[in-house]
Amino acid sequence: MAWTQADIAALKRAIKTGARRVEFGSGETRRVVEYRSLGEMKQILADMEEEVAGALAPSRTAITQFDRD
Repeated sequence: MAWTQADIAALKRAIKTGARRVEFGSGETRRVVEYRSLGEMKQILADMEEEVAGALAPSRTAITQFDRD
Protein backbone atom coordinates (compact mmCIF):
# COMPACT_ATOMS: atom_id res chain seq x y z
CA MET A 1 0.00 0.00 0.00
CA ALA A 2 1.33 3.42 -0.89
CA TRP A 3 1.31 6.06 1.82
CA THR A 4 0.36 9.67 1.11
CA GLN A 5 1.13 13.05 2.67
CA ALA A 6 -2.42 13.00 4.08
CA ASP A 7 -1.67 9.68 5.84
CA ILE A 8 1.50 11.17 7.34
CA ALA A 9 -0.44 14.23 8.54
CA ALA A 10 -3.13 12.02 10.12
CA LEU A 11 -0.56 9.99 12.02
CA LYS A 12 1.28 13.13 13.18
CA ARG A 13 -2.00 14.57 14.48
CA ALA A 14 -2.69 11.39 16.41
CA ILE A 15 0.80 11.40 17.93
CA LYS A 16 0.44 15.03 19.01
CA THR A 17 -2.93 14.42 20.66
CA GLY A 18 -2.02 11.11 22.29
CA ALA A 19 -4.54 9.11 20.27
CA ARG A 20 -3.60 5.56 19.32
CA ARG A 21 -6.39 5.07 16.80
CA VAL A 22 -5.91 6.68 13.38
CA GLU A 23 -8.23 6.91 10.38
CA PHE A 24 -6.57 6.83 6.98
CA GLY A 25 -8.22 7.52 3.63
CA SER A 26 -11.89 8.10 2.97
CA GLY A 27 -14.85 6.42 1.34
CA GLU A 28 -14.16 2.88 0.20
CA THR A 29 -10.45 3.22 0.91
CA ARG A 30 -11.03 4.30 4.52
CA ARG A 31 -9.33 2.23 7.18
CA VAL A 32 -8.86 2.60 10.92
CA VAL A 33 -5.67 1.44 12.61
CA GLU A 34 -5.12 1.16 16.34
CA TYR A 35 -1.45 1.19 17.33
CA ARG A 36 -0.08 -0.56 20.41
CA SER A 37 2.32 2.16 21.49
CA LEU A 38 3.79 5.56 20.77
CA GLY A 39 7.01 3.83 19.77
CA GLU A 40 5.19 1.80 17.14
CA MET A 41 3.52 4.94 15.80
CA LYS A 42 6.86 6.76 15.52
CA GLN A 43 8.44 3.84 13.68
CA ILE A 44 5.54 3.65 11.22
CA LEU A 45 5.73 7.42 10.74
CA ALA A 46 9.43 7.16 9.88
CA ASP A 47 8.67 4.35 7.41
CA MET A 48 5.87 6.38 5.84
CA GLU A 49 8.04 9.48 5.44
CA GLU A 50 10.86 7.43 3.92
CA GLU A 51 8.50 5.77 1.44
CA VAL A 52 6.86 9.04 0.40
CA ALA A 53 10.23 10.81 0.09
CA GLY A 54 11.49 7.99 -2.12
CA ALA A 55 8.43 8.25 -4.32
CA LEU A 56 8.96 11.99 -4.73
CA ALA A 57 12.69 11.84 -5.38
CA PRO A 58 13.65 12.27 -9.01
CA SER A 59 14.95 9.15 -10.64
CA ARG A 60 18.51 9.19 -11.85
CA THR A 61 19.49 8.16 -15.33
CA ALA A 62 23.07 7.63 -16.38
CA ILE A 63 24.05 7.85 -20.02
CA THR A 64 27.39 6.46 -21.01
CA GLN A 65 28.97 7.20 -24.35
CA PHE A 66 32.05 5.55 -25.81
CA ASP A 67 34.11 6.74 -28.77
CA ARG A 68 36.09 4.27 -30.80
CA ASP A 69 39.20 6.08 -31.93
